[in-house]
Amino acid sequence: MRLPSAFRRASSVWVVGTLCAGALLAVAALVGTTLGAGCGDDTRPPLPPDRDMAILFDAGDLADGGMSGDDGGDAGDDAAVPIADGGMGMCRVEGAPVKLADDIVDRSVRLVDVAVSGSTFLVTWPDARGGVTDAFAYAWPSGAPAGTEVRLSDDFAPTRDVRITARSGGFTAAWIDTSAGSFELFTRALGPAGTPEGPARRITSNMLREDTPALARLVDGSVLAAWVESDGLGGAPVVRTVPLDATASPVGAPTTIAVPSRVPREPALGALGDGAALAWSEDGTVYLQPLTAAGAVTRSVERINTEANASGAPSLALGDTGGGVAFGVLVGGVRQEARMRTIARTGVPDGAEDILTRPPDPGGEPAIAPFATGYVAAYRISSGGTGSGTIRIAFATALGSFAGGLEVAATGSTLGSSPRVAVAPDGRILIVWMETDSTTATFRAARVVCG
Repeated sequence: MRLPSAFRRASSVWVVGTLCAGALLAVAALVGTTLGAGCGDDTRPPLPPDRDMAILFDAGDLADGGMSGDDGGDAGDDAAVPIADGGMGMCRVEGAPVKLADDIVDRSVRLVDVAVSGSTFLVTWPDARGGVTDAFAYAWPSGAPAGTEVRLSDDFAPTRDVRITARSGGFTAAWIDTSAGSFELFTRALGPAGTPEGPARRITSNMLREDTPALARLVDGSVLAAWVESDGLGGAPVVRTVPLDATASPVGAPTTIAVPSRVPREPALGALGDGAALAWSEDGTVYLQPLTAAGAVTRSVERINTEANASGAPSLALGDTGGGVAFGVLVGGVRQEARMRTIARTGVPDGAEDILTRPPDPGGEPAIAPFATGYVAAYRISSGGTGSGTIRIAFATALGSFAGGLEVAATGSTLGSSPRVAVAPDGRILIVWMETDSTTATFRAARVVCG
């Protein structure tokens, strides 16, 4: 189980002993030699010696269902099964990364997303085939060697910004449809294997512009949707929210989230307590707005990062007791770093801001998901001007402190979408991303197993 918020606030980021001075942490075993390799000049300052309570990455804690992310990183409906040796052991990439699709028609950078329901990962992306961009998915059972492609939009309407989240008994997908000459939000209920259950639902119908939807599975298994709405003429956008039922239809009228003096863009959405939370980055600051389960504002907005240097959209791994917020920063306006901070159930920050990337590699726009009693974050790094890059993951403790990292895959280009990450009940981690060059946009996925 995650540590109570009161303990996390009192402890700040201090964990057991010093990682490199000999105190044996269970998190060290998770990443094997990778963690030890970081114990030189790049390590964090020595930790206080008066703590002797180990923060264990115990896979059994996945069974509490208490955390879920905007990237679908919740544990789904099934009870978790322990990772080998109770969560201890090495983490490794399981097999070669899988190529999901090549798009030679549209080479623009597009969002790729992933969620897990039960024991099945579902990856979604927009793909131009036959000259029209549709929404596709890849359903991949956690323990299976391969999965199955699924078409989510079947009317050959141009789509963009495809999102996915788990729900009770399956998944819910959302995307923006431009077939009518306007930008409208559509949703669709999917079964446990990712196949559509019923038709796509048109959520909006107006002359305004809808963009960047976000979905979150709430603690009770229902789904809340959010999206950005603007007049398309430069006016200040607002966020609209609405609960969705099991058929992905709206429950009641949408709620408008107009935060005074704030301009929410590219929102992230996650369950928080018995409600939800909306996060976004604006002018270098990451904000978090607590919401009810129906999507209404409950209290004042919170500032998450401590410096005005945030870059890109944030990511959430939240649940009934609080959770973590991951975000990218630009240090000195140049160097990219991936950072995170923990928050309490109320949405108030209760941990220190910590760095998930380690020199000499930069990394930005991380995606985060709960992993056992802590977190796992995926991010992309550049390879020093070689024209290639790397997808990496970083582990963090329940307090948000860096606990080691692992290289997932090399990419043939530094251009592409920020990666996304989800964790299955058996502890497997799926990382998905898009990379693009002068001819092709390629969508890939890789699994990591610990134990």
